[in-house]
Amino acid sequence: MPYEQQFSPRLGHVASASDPAVQQALSRWTIPALTADASEIEKRIIPLEDLTEEAGRPEPKFAFAFDGSDVEVAAREEYPSVTVGYLKVGGALVDLEKFFSCDDDGLVDPRKLRQAMDARSIVSVLPGSMVTRPGLTGVDTWRLELDSMFRANGFNESGQIYSLHDALLTMRGAPGTPAAAITIGRCPGCVAKNLTVARDGSKCPSCSTELYITDVLRTHDEFAETGSNMVPFTRVMNAAERFLSLGYLDWLYVNAPGALATTLFIQDGPLALHGTTAPLKRDWLAYWEKLNANLNQQGHLPPLVVGVEKSGTFVEHANAIADVIPERHLMGLDNQYIQTRIRAKDPEKWYGQDEFYGRRFFYRTSTGRMLVVTVPRIPGGTPHNDSKSVATPPDWHANPVQYPTLRATLEALDRVQTRMYPNAVIPVALAHEAVALPLGTGSHVLTLMAKEALGLA
Repeated sequence: MPYEQQFSPRLGHVASASDPAVQQALSRWTIPALTADASEIEKRIIPLEDLTEEAGRPEPKFAFAFDGSDVEVAAREEYPSVTVGYLKVGGALVDLEKFFSCDDDGLVDPRKLRQAMDARSIVSVLPGSMVTRPGLTGVDTWRLELDSMFRANGFNESGQIYSLHDALLTMRGAPGTPAAAITIGRCPGCVAKNLTVARDGSKCPSCSTELYITDVLRTHDEFAETGSNMVPFTRVMNAAERFLSLGYLDWLYVNAPGALATTLFIQDGPLALHGTTAPLKRDWLAYWEKLNANLNQQGHLPPLVVGVEKSGTFVEHANAIADVIPERHLMGLDNQYIQTRIRAKDPEKWYGQDEFYGRRFFYRTSTGRMLVVTVPRIPGGTPHNDSKSVATPPDWHANPVQYPTLRATLEALDRVQTRMYPNAVIPVALAHEAVALPLGTGSHVLTLMAKEALGLA
């Protein structure tokens, strides 16, 4: 590693690039994810029109999209090990009827366009390395601040405050009925296991460590007292996005369950929880199953829930095979295809079973663009439930239908495409605009804020 302000020679890369061993190694490698096998693709695609259409499914009237951004900054340039993390999570609500009626004699009426959209966001800051509350360790400071963040942030609708804290308890409870307590697998301070934590916190009976319901996220396991904390920052951001989405979904269930059938919920990224938060996927599936059962008993159709990805390996592969997939066609991804054609992994191992609460699909839109989407099963259950190493016919249009909302979801996404960005949909673009944290000058401002708040000269 160089000293600070020590730079490599301008032509320092030439020797490595021209080395015969490097050239030979590069010639041996292939990239399966960027190649298309037409025969393997054709057996997995189906026209959108061949998917089952739900009886009585109305056109979506509203689209909720949720996104987030995070950045870790040094609180003082001379001591870059002192860091804080800024998080911004929010959602955009688009009134689709107003949005599509913004045309005024061939021009867009900006006033109507503004009335069709509403965006709200949560802004928070979390401690990084070398930052503590008086009398607490860095890890305990992180745990306390994370719980405070979840209690203080959420949304307010019709005078009803719904926090991320409430959403986490609701996911552990039932639709409209938050749990009174949460069981965490292990105490952060000792080896005690399966501890019940009340809504307002508890103490470990073995070591008296303060316990919070947000300990169930286990992000403190990845917190670094020294070094970068981008991993736990991103875990919190992703979890907060999903809890905010679930909060709005549950609020509608309580106050207007019939409106859920006309609402499209779009999550930025796949419907999944990764790393230390992955076990919460089971809670989401349990909530989803109860929600669909309750709505069915009341005579209501379920909402359209989908994750849309902007980047990553699956997006790159979808773009690489786009020419093989006809427009308005859908490709189902079984375990064998994902492991051998996209990830170069052992097909005997399950993909996504521990993290995903939806199943990934590729969809080529009516304009030829590729969307990578994740849709949950109905009534519930693990979405990646096909054979491991054998190329099996996808189960998503089998009888009984396991993804009845799939067709309506893709038709809705087809209507809200935008040419502003590659393979983009308008609600997600609006959500990202509302929550984006700026780099460059904007990041310098955040650094100044952290420095002033921490009392650093």
